[in-house]
Amino acid sequence: MSNIHDDQIESWLKKLERESWQLELLVSAFTIFLLIGANSAFDEFIVQVQYEYNFSGSALAIIFIFLILIQKSILALTISLIIHLMLRGFWIGAIGLRSVQSSIDFGKLNYNEFFTDRLKKKVISLDRMVIMLDEICSVIFAFSFLLISILIAFGMYLSFVGVFGVAFSAIINTLPAGGLQNFAIILIVILFLFLLLIGVIYMIDYFSLGFFKKIRWFSKFYYPFYRLLNFITLSGLSRSIYYYLISKFSKKRIRFVYGIVGVIVFAMMLFSFDQYQYFPDGTNPYTISADVYDDQRPDDQYINTISINSNFIDQPHFQVFLRYDPSDNILIKANCPEFQPLKDDGLNWKLRIESDGPNFHITGRDYSDEDFSKLLECHQSIYQIQVNDSIYTNLKFHFYTHPHKKQKGLLTTIPTSEFLNGENKLIVKKISIDSVGARNPIDYAQAVFWYNQY
Repeated sequence: MSNIHDDQIESWLKKLERESWQLELLVSAFTIFLLIGANSAFDEFIVQVQYEYNFSGSALAIIFIFLILIQKSILALTISLIIHLMLRGFWIGAIGLRSVQSSIDFGKLNYNEFFTDRLKKKVISLDRMVIMLDEICSVIFAFSFLLISILIAFGMYLSFVGVFGVAFSAIINTLPAGGLQNFAIILIVILFLFLLLIGVIYMIDYFSLGFFKKIRWFSKFYYPFYRLLNFITLSGLSRSIYYYLISKFSKKRIRFVYGIVGVIVFAMMLFSFDQYQYFPDGTNPYTISADVYDDQRPDDQYINTISINSNFIDQPHFQVFLRYDPSDNILIKANCPEFQPLKDDGLNWKLRIESDGPNFHITGRDYSDEDFSKLLECHQSIYQIQVNDSIYTNLKFHFYTHPHKKQKGLLTTIPTSEFLNGENKLIVKKISIDSVGARNPIDYAQAVFWYNQY
């Protein structure tokens, strides 16, 4: 019975191998369709996360790196599957051609004997081409998902190292200053360096196709850490594909492919093609950016720093919106050290528990007793607003959620009576306080506009 069962499995697997191309085509086409939509949605999500959260903290920086790696994984998978789909279509075309004519009749070509002999040696038969293309397509299909697992594994490792660092930093901060804290710092630094070391060894072993697994005395020591990193990086999910590929193909070819991919990646990182030789990149005092004008900003673009109604003003007042960046919390705290923030930086309880003798009441967070006037003063204290050479010190500000992308910030209006008839420049600076208490204005944003006085 066991032999019959094994034969059935073997027969089923062979049938699956013969018909797997149909599944590959279906999965590739459907996945490409989904990935193209997912890629644009994920791009927008990453931009949204950048504008709504402050990534200067180490924990959030780890999350952002992980999101970027997922984004690159989606792009890499899309490109790989498009290549696979094109080659599989070529394979189907070769099969269709073979049904018409299975071999090349060199006699009908009536070529010179010299050319005929060399073509017979160099031109492969359709049968061999079909088999070769089928194998290449299947390998590319498997490699596409292996590539994703590599990027995700790298992200998981970075996340683990980052969480390790954040968690132990929090523990160190709870310890009293002195010998115990110093000992904990030394111990954690040693553990952190060791974790980085085994990560580098694991990466070298992976891309060298098992260099450290071949060393007898080292392999036994390496195995427990290999298992640990397999668990951390979730590499066990793609381990079978990895070992299948490196055992089936020549390691020289695999290293050659690694080298080509590495050169392409580094070339894309280091070089760019640009023929605008006399046009500056980025912003400078002579640049006009459309994203500061409400009537010109694309619907899918966020407000980066400030926003005004339009680049043409003909009213007695015009509005200026100052985007609230969470990274400004440090500046606000420095300008108003006595003011307690309304919320914690990060996670906050949505509920409030109150006790009235033996009774408990659970309600939502209530901020009605807060000094919003003082909070507004703290916010506006970090800004200096000027138009041309005139600095405005008595502007009235309001908390405001901009209807475009629901971004939070401050809104103020500036009278246009002192504006020049023609081009004007709005300049916004942020005020930081140094160690001796001096206020230092730093250039933050600018917007050029034209005023037409009727």
